[in-house]
Amino acid sequence: MSDTKIYNSLAEFYRSMNLEIQQDFDFTIHSLDLLHGQPPVQSPFFRTNYHAFLLIEAGKGHYTIDAHTFPLKAGSFYFTNPGHLKSFFIEENWQGFILSFSESFLKEHYPLQIEQEFPFLYQETIPVMYLPNDIFADLKVSYDVLHKEYISASAFKRRIIGGHLVSLLFKTKELLTQYQAKIETENRGEVITAAFRQLLNKNLLDVLQEKVQHIWAVTDYADYLYIHPNHLSTTVKTETGKTVKQWIDEKIHTEARTLLLHSDKTVAEVAYTLYFSDTSNFSRFFKKMEGQTPGQFRKS
Repeated sequence: MSDTKIYNSLAEFYRSMNLEIQQDFDFTIHSLDLLHGQPPVQSPFFRTNYHAFLLIEAGKGHYTIDAHTFPLKAGSFYFTNPGHLKSFFIEENWQGFILSFSESFLKEHYPLQIEQEFPFLYQETIPVMYLPNDIFADLKVSYDVLHKEYISASAFKRRIIGGHLVSLLFKTKELLTQYQAKIETENRGEVITAAFRQLLNKNLLDVLQEKVQHIWAVTDYADYLYIHPNHLSTTVKTETGKTVKQWIDEKIHTEARTLLLHSDKTVAEVAYTLYFSDTSNFSRFFKKMEGQTPGQFRKS
């Protein structure tokens, strides 16, 4: 499935299914019963570059992620992280909500170390949580509030949503301690990919905390994992649809955006923090990833 489509936004994914949804920035929340048409509905396998959190109030179906299939029914709460190979099947119309957001959006509104605070956003596969009625109802309140803000005309909508999203993630963190089921990792590729992504997050965190003076390259990860760089690259590409280099570049880009938004560092200081050889190299990299220079991004 090397040609499986990777979607960068929820709107882009639904457009591929001939459905249009409004998405003004890299957060969305929409009612599920307005999205999929008449069941049965079977999606193709696909990957995303965003996090998606689904709350199923009614309906029936299942979703498949990384060779694991989970039934979906009333009271289901689950989320998927970037890079996973997934699909879904709707047998009876779903009611509830789907929200999506990028890592950059979260870091814009919670500039602390989300890798440490919300490690579940970087895990490979987390099963569906089936919640008791009272717990589900409490969680639905959070979705209702987010949806109300999303469709509002508030000048502060983006910031309000950011705060409520962080609150939802803390609720999710708490729920995982009580309702997360366990699954067994089935293949070596999943193990290698999970290890790589954990090391990637740790390396960038160590760089930002000035514990190390080097952003790892593909060979560094391969050496640490005692495998050949080609094997690592092939495995990660197969499991996530993106190369090791793409994962590294996207992580650097996210951290650069966060520093530009939430620190007093000059563009040159951001470049050196992330160990670019000079400001011009950093500016070229950032423009390639973002579509504008660091200076333009900071002013926008």
